[in-house]
Amino acid sequence: MTQPREPDDRGLDRTLRAFNRRISRLEDTQVTWGELNDSFDRVYEEIDDLQAEMNERFDRLEGRFDRLEGRFDRLEGRFAELERKFDIVMRHITGQGN
Repeated sequence: MTQPREPDDRGLDRTLRAFNRRISRLEDTQVTWGELNDSFDRVYEEIDDLQAEMNERFDRLEGRFDRLEGRFDRLEGRFAELERKFDIVMRHITGQGN
């Protein structure tokens, strides 16, 4: 004689069926190793491309910085020359240059 199913047994059966459906859906959506490998290869290629682009941009920025630094150095030299000339003029005006 079989025992009547307990309410807990029905809940367990329902849970097991839900797990089986979830496992079936997971199995249907599995990616093959080849597809996964190809996907990673594409990701790494994109990373390499981005890195190359960033390096190019950095090189251009570095060139611009070097040009600005050269201009700043020339400007600094001109200010030093103007300062010397200003000192000469001020000494002449104040009579301290004699």
